[in-house]
Amino acid sequence: MKQFAVITMLFLLSTLGTAAVWANTDPVAPVTETQKVYVTVGVLDVDAINSADQSFTLNLIAQFRWFDPRLAHDGETAIRRQLTEIQAPRFILVNRQRTWSSLLNVVDITPEGEALYRMRLWGDFSQIMRLREFPFDSHVFQIPIVAISHNGATVELLPDPEEESFIAQQLSVADWKISDWSVETGPLNLIKGGEENGFIFSFKGARISGHILIKFIIPLFLIVAMSWVVFWIDPAEGSSQLGVAVTAVLTLIAYHIALSGKLPDISYLTRMDLFLFGSTLLVFSSLIEVVTTSRLAIAGRLQLARWIDVVCRVLFPALYAVVAYLALIAGVGATV
Repeated sequence: MKQFAVITMLFLLSTLGTAAVWANTDPVAPVTETQKVYVTVGVLDVDAINSADQSFTLNLIAQFRWFDPRLAHDGETAIRRQLTEIQAPRFILVNRQRTWSSLLNVVDITPEGEALYRMRLWGDFSQIMRLREFPFDSHVFQIPIVAISHNGATVELLPDPEEESFIAQQLSVADWKISDWSVETGPLNLIKGGEENGFIFSFKGARISGHILIKFIIPLFLIVAMSWVVFWIDPAEGSSQLGVAVTAVLTLIAYHIALSGKLPDISYLTRMDLFLFGSTLLVFSSLIEVVTTSRLAIAGRLQLARWIDVVCRVLFPALYAVVAYLALIAGVGATV
């Protein structure tokens, strides 16, 4: 009987010990308090901003730091574990598209339980751009980040007080001026009726429009001005007038085709679209004027045809100046 009692007691102690071990190592033990994660985002380079694709290309590093006593260990220095091996939040860059990573997916853990996770990414991020002011537009580009807990606990993303976020001073993008970066925290609406605590790194980009003036606007002006040559050709030479006018129209069509890939398919008109539309109307109007004066000359009303040409020499440039002012100058800078 004594042996049976001893065996029974040992069995009970073993059972209780095993239960205690499992209770202390439960990988999905619920956490009721909010898990605070401190975030640092560094933009190492802005390679490109693509208006047609509604995206921008970045080289960035993001660092996440949090404290979890369950990760404490007996080692003398920090240990390294795979992110998937430990109880840790999963970090998502919401607008991330095609990216490549140059760091291992690991977490450094101090003996006290402080975890440090870094990601280094290069690639494309989506960004909705309001392009009504193109080519004089500016936008706020954002990198929204959310964290999803492994066990349903609330994760709060905060700016790291020890390491400030930053953006490099020397950047690769040549046709944009990058400035005024900032960070903010708060709820992000990822799905209808659902919110996640988020961290947003933002920076402002203003398009440098000087090269657009040289590459697109001045050539367009020259095409329109070419159509005005017909006003200095005598209406008696109708074939010469018609040849110049048709050439101007065909050149403008080729110009439209060349420019079509520079902007996305959007449901509204930009400043550049309005300028193109006004230029197209004037070039087509010069063709109509040539046909009209040629018909008048053939009908023997040469003096009237010449008078119309003289009027158009002043009228068309004046109308084009109004188009340029309304489309490209009026209200610039009013919308950001």
